[in-house]
Amino acid sequence: MIIFLKNIAVSDPLVKSWFFKKQGAKYALSIKLIFALILAMFIFPGEALLQPQAEKPSEVTKEISVIDSLLAKGLTVLYTDPQKTRNLVTEALALTNSTDTVRIMRAYIFLGATYQLQASYDKGMEYFFEGLKYARKGENMLLTAHLYNNLGASYLKMGNHKDALMYYMKANRIYNNIGSNRHMAATHNNIGLLYMELSNYDMALAHFKETFRRRAKADSIGMAATYSNLGTTFSQMGQIDSAFYYHQLSISLDLATDNKYGLAVGYESLANTYLETGQYDKAIANYLLSKRASNEINHSFQMGLADLGLSKTYLALGNTNKALLFTDSAFRIAESLDNIKLSQETHAVYSQIFKNNNDYKKAFDNYQTSVNLRDSLINQAKLHQIYNLEIDELSMAAEIQKLEIQRQELLLSKKNNIIYFIIAAFALILAGVYLLYKNLNHIRNANHQKAILSLNEKKSRAATEAEIQERKRIGQDLHDGLGQMLSVARLNISVLQQRPELSGQVKKELLDVALNSVDGAFFELRNISHNLAPSVLSSKGLAKGMKEMVDQVNQSKQINVQLEMYGLSGTLDEILENTIYRAAQELMSNTIKHSQAKNFDLQIIKSDEEITLMAEDDGNGFDINKTLISNGGGLSNIRSRVENLKGNVFIDSKVQRGTIVTIVIPLTEPYYDKASH
Repeated sequence: MIIFLKNIAVSDPLVKSWFFKKQGAKYALSIKLIFALILAMFIFPGEALLQPQAEKPSEVTKEISVIDSLLAKGLTVLYTDPQKTRNLVTEALALTNSTDTVRIMRAYIFLGATYQLQASYDKGMEYFFEGLKYARKGENMLLTAHLYNNLGASYLKMGNHKDALMYYMKANRIYNNIGSNRHMAATHNNIGLLYMELSNYDMALAHFKETFRRRAKADSIGMAATYSNLGTTFSQMGQIDSAFYYHQLSISLDLATDNKYGLAVGYESLANTYLETGQYDKAIANYLLSKRASNEINHSFQMGLADLGLSKTYLALGNTNKALLFTDSAFRIAESLDNIKLSQETHAVYSQIFKNNNDYKKAFDNYQTSVNLRDSLINQAKLHQIYNLEIDELSMAAEIQKLEIQRQELLLSKKNNIIYFIIAAFALILAGVYLLYKNLNHIRNANHQKAILSLNEKKSRAATEAEIQERKRIGQDLHDGLGQMLSVARLNISVLQQRPELSGQVKKELLDVALNSVDGAFFELRNISHNLAPSVLSSKGLAKGMKEMVDQVNQSKQINVQLEMYGLSGTLDEILENTIYRAAQELMSNTIKHSQAKNFDLQIIKSDEEITLMAEDDGNGFDINKTLISNGGGLSNIRSRVENLKGNVFIDSKVQRGTIVTIVIPLTEPYYDKASH
C-alpha cells in the first residue's frame, strides 16, 4: 500500500489511491468497491501465507477471513477516522497467529500509518519498528520496503534528514530488486521532498523528474502529489509562476479523481504560496477550501494546519483578533489529537500574536513552549535511533543474553588466583603467538625476496636470449634473402662486363634479371627494416598497422587470416603497441612456417583494465611441453616481451588439433595509465 500524503509523502503498503481514474466519461467506482478490489488484489492472492497448525482447517480459514475482514474495514476509514482504524486493526492483530508474519507486518503498518496521518510520528515509528521485527523473521521484501519508506517519512518530518535518507535508500534498493517501478516512484518523490527541505533544489528536481519517469500515467493521485511538491519547490526557489502552475495542475487532477485528502493538502500548499507572495485574499480563500475538504473526510490534523494558515494570514494583515481566533481552533485540535507537532507550531503562532499585541510575557512563554516541544520531537527521533539499533540486534538478543548469564556465573565461581593464572597464561600464549607470527612473517618475506630475485634473473636471461635470437634471425634474413638476391645481380652484371660480344637481346635479358634482383633486394631490405621498427605503428597506430599486416599476408594466398579488433580507438603506449604487433607477427609467421594451417583467426580486445590478444589456427599443433622447453624460440620471445609488461601468455595446443594462444597485458601499471590512452 502506498499512501501519498502530498507534503508528508507517507509510504504505506496496500493502497495507492482512493479512486481509480474515471473510465469513459460518466461513472466512477464507489469507495467501498475500490477498496474491495484493492484488497482482493493485495491481501488475498500472491502472498505466501503461513497457515497455523490446527486440527480443523475450516476453523483456521474462518479465523483468517475474520482477520482480513477487520483489516479491510480498518483500511476503508483510515483517512476519515484513524482511531477507528486503530481499534479494528488491534482487534485483528489479537487474532493473528504469531507465525503469520505477513498479516502482522501489514497490521503494524496500518497502525503506524494512523499516527503518521495525524503527524504523531514518534508513535507511528514505534509500530513501524515493531513491524521490522517480523520483517527479519519473514521473507516479504515488499512489506519490508514499505516499513523502511514509512520510517524515512517519519524521520524527515522529525527533522532527522540523515536517517530519513538512509531508510529511503534502503526501501529504494528493495523496490529496485523486485522491479516495482511505482513504489520506486513514491520513494523518489519522498527523497525529492527531503532535498527540498535542505534547499538543494537541483537534487529535489532531479528526484521529482525520476518520479515522473517511473510513475504510470494513469496514476492521477500520485501525479497530483508530485505536482504539488513541485509547486512548493518552485515557490521556495522564488519561481512563483511555475509554483502556481504546478499547484493548479495538482488540484485539477485531485478534482478529477475526487481525492478529498489530496485537495485538502493541495489547497493548503497553494494558499501557502499566496501567503508568501502577499496575496492574502487568495490565501484565505484557499485555506478555507482546504478546511472544507478536510472536514468532509473528518481529517482533524489537516483542519488544524488550515487554521494555522488562516491565523498567519490575518496576522500578516494586522488583524490579531481573527488570528487569535483561528489559532485557538488549531490549538484545540492539537490537544484533542495529543499532537506534539501541531501543538509546537500553534505555540509559535501564539508567540507572534502576543508579541504584536505587546504582551511580551505571553509571547516569551509561548515561544519557550514551542522550543521545548520542538526539542521533544528531536529527542524522540534520537530515542528511536537507539531503538532501531536494538531492533537490528533483536534476532540474536535472547541467545546472547543466555550466554552472557552462563559466562557471568562461570566467572563468579572461579577464585581470584585462578583468574590471575588464566590471565598470565593467556598473556604468555599471546606473546608466543606474536613471536611465532613475526618469525614466520620474516621467513615468508625472505623467501619472497629470493623468489623475486630468481624471477628477475630468469627474465633478464630470457630477454638476453631473445635479443640474441632476434639478431640471429636478422642475420639469417640478410644472408638468405638480401645476400642471395645481390649475388644474382652481381653475377649477371659480371657476365655483361666480361663478355662484350654478347648480342643486344641477351644483354637486355641479363640486365632485366639484374634489375629484378636489385628490386627484390630493395623489397627484402624494406621488409627487414619494417620488421625491425614498423613505421606504420607510429604513423597510423596499432589498429591500422594490424590491418595492413593481415592484408599483406592474405594477398600472398598462403593462409586465410581473419582479424577482429574491439576498443582500439586512439593510440597506446609505443612499447605496448610494439609488443602486441610483434606478438601477432611472430604467431602468424610461426603458423605459416610450421603448422600447415589453412585458417588463422586473430582477435585483439582492449578494455579499461587490460588488452587481450587471442590467436587460433587449424594447423598441426604441437606438444607444448617439448616446444616450451627450448628457450630462444618464437614463443619464448613472445613470453619474454609480454612478461616484461606484467602480462601473461596462455598456450593451448595438441598435435593434430590446432593451437590457441592468448596474451593478456594489464593497463593499470603507472606507465600504462588510462588517461594516457
